[in-house]
Amino acid sequence: MKGSQIVVECLKSHGVSHIFGYPGGSVLPVYDSLIGSGITHILTAHEQFACHAADGYARATGKVGVVIATSGPGATNLVTGIANAYMDSIPLVAITGNVKLSLLGHDAFQEIDIAGVTMPVTKHNFIVKSADELADVMKRAFLIADSGRKGPVLVDIPTDIFTTDTQNCDVAPLPAREYRPASEEVENAVAAVNACEYPFICAGGGVIASESSGELYEFAHRINSPVAVTAMGKGAFPAPDTLYAGVVGMNLGEQAKRALKKCDLFIAMGIRFSERLMKNVVAFANGAKILHIDIDAAETGKNAEYHTRVVGDMKETLGLMLPRINAKPYKGFSGGKPPAEGFFGVIERHRRGVIVTTEVGLHQIEAVNRIGTEQPRTFITSGGLGAMGFGLPAAIGAAIGTGKRVINVAGDGSFGMNMQELTTAVRYGLPVVQIVVCNGTLGMIEKWQNEQYGGRLYQTKLPHIDHSALARAMGVPFARAHTPAELEAALVAACSVNGPYLITWEGDI
Repeated sequence: MKGSQIVVECLKSHGVSHIFGYPGGSVLPVYDSLIGSGITHILTAHEQFACHAADGYARATGKVGVVIATSGPGATNLVTGIANAYMDSIPLVAITGNVKLSLLGHDAFQEIDIAGVTMPVTKHNFIVKSADELADVMKRAFLIADSGRKGPVLVDIPTDIFTTDTQNCDVAPLPAREYRPASEEVENAVAAVNACEYPFICAGGGVIASESSGELYEFAHRINSPVAVTAMGKGAFPAPDTLYAGVVGMNLGEQAKRALKKCDLFIAMGIRFSERLMKNVVAFANGAKILHIDIDAAETGKNAEYHTRVVGDMKETLGLMLPRINAKPYKGFSGGKPPAEGFFGVIERHRRGVIVTTEVGLHQIEAVNRIGTEQPRTFITSGGLGAMGFGLPAAIGAAIGTGKRVINVAGDGSFGMNMQELTTAVRYGLPVVQIVVCNGTLGMIEKWQNEQYGGRLYQTKLPHIDHSALARAMGVPFARAHTPAELEAALVAACSVNGPYLITWEGDI
């Protein structure tokens, strides 16, 4: 079997139905082998956004996203997307072609050491040196990407390996690894929870990655603990629930702040204690002990000193703890996110059965705080890297992976980076609603220049774009909204269209 066929058969054996990418000379053998394979290739307008789309697909489905790009600039265009997946612990396999084996290290046309370039932002990467090792490398790539703390893995394959025959064709997936928590750590965690009087739970992306939202809900209500979420943890706990305490690291409400100040055990579930979250912990819960539950031992104690920790799979850990946790009385915490108003209120009312994605900027911060989320994998945003341009391709990937309508909220700065991907949504008839907040400026930069640089605005203003003409050129229905009522009408119209829709918002958010 040729190397290109092994790649395709390995994708099939791992349940891959869709891959995202852009063809080039070094990977054409793989494209030839994809014909008739049953795998759908999604052609984007740019490799970076193919990677973001695979990322969005993974976040929305829980499956491994797959992206393919050619050598040289095709490979380097993936770097931002790979880094974004790495920062947010998203399972991704990136396949790149490279020059022939005999040309490696000779500065051949479009030769790039992409493994060296991406080493700091991948969970692992491989340079395949023989067709005989290709099947094993591909299987290991999927296992690593989807095991433990999930993340991106890069497989760089010289082009002549795709056309080389080999007898090593075993593409059966490797057995999944187990991440069982140590019994002593579980015992200590149970003791800490049972001994505390005022617990406070903070749930992050690890809860969603481990599919343990149900266990979190039962755990929180057993001990009547307020639950805050991180931006990556939105949807891990339902926002309407009376124990919901808001988004930590952002603008916590007064009741949540009071609960943190009383807290004697801060229970961190699947979070990395970023500097934004630490501001809340230091400011309001500085007297609390920390119980940190995480699958990655390196995260425990890295940014915050823990009193007790459990290293292991979240779902299994909570499953072991729940039968031994004593119920605690209700302490009067009355949370739950109130309905949003105005611009975000309209979007919130259209959330049922819909996924929301965002770009990066002021609109993102407002969306994280103001849009309520009831289920995991229905709110997708770039967290650790904060990559402008992420939202629209992520929406495309989410729509392909789930078949659901996706609303992407963007600033006009972010939309300027990825507007060409509307053509991808048109090509595949995807129900992606692109809302662009048009204020003609880089809002976050202008805010910082006003607050930190004496109001000396520089390089923040954006060129005017006739978005109606852009929509016509791309074959996308268009609406302009200045008021919530106009936005409501536009969203109703968008939801009646079996394809993409562009809405510009020219009011306040």
